[in-house]
Amino acid sequence: MAEKAFKIIDWKLVFFILPILAAGLVTMKSFAPLENAGEFFSKQAMWVLISLSVFFIFSSLDFRFLKRTDVLVTIFIFFSLMLLVLFIFGNATHGARSWFNLGGFSFQPADMMKLVLVLVLAKYFSRRHVEIRSIKHIFISGFYAFVPFVLVLLQPDFGSAMIIFFIWLGMVLVSGISKKHLFLVFVCGAVVFALFWTFVFASYQKARIANFINPLTDINGSGYNAFQSTIAVGSGQI
Repeated sequence: MAEKAFKIIDWKLVFFILPILAAGLVTMKSFAPLENAGEFFSKQAMWVLISLSVFFIFSSLDFRFLKRTDVLVTIFIFFSLMLLVLFIFGNATHGARSWFNLGGFSFQPADMMKLVLVLVLAKYFSRRHVEIRSIKHIFISGFYAFVPFVLVLLQPDFGSAMIIFFIWLGMVLVSGISKKHLFLVFVCGAVVFALFWTFVFASYQKARIANFINPLTDINGSGYNAFQSTIAVGSGQI
């Protein structure tokens, strides 16, 4: 059993990951002059060990059970309910109720929902590849994305909500829909964006979008982080 699990593991992937993990630990160690710098390093090292353990455990599992519709639907409903429960028991951070705080461990259901949505849409489109040109499949697949999109947007977590939207859009684009329906998708997207910009987006969210398009518009205000990141990359050297 152990020998079989050893062969299943993608050791090339492991060896590619290790230098990245080591670089992260070195970065944490470079915070030495700062207060509580040792805490950063120890937490990072702990999560590296936990992540590697999870990696090896999951590598030995047969994930083909995720092809079953009943399993995927159950998982989708479960994480949708978790997004709902967040509004009652979630921990508010920076104005967004996006996390479950479990003592020393925090969990963001939206991150798992992104993966679940990929699996659900992949299953949906793979079973309908022959009739995919029917416009109804755009709306049905859009419903699967709309549920978590709204729940995440209401937290409010605009960034994660947009990632969920682009996951759906990206998978629709590669699903084989007709150009006519593709044009309709972009028109609907433009209309929805205009409505959100007018009635939904807060001023700071509009500023984030503007800075994404042009990070140098307000380097001392809403674009400060993007500008400082550019400086950091340019000053990093080796």
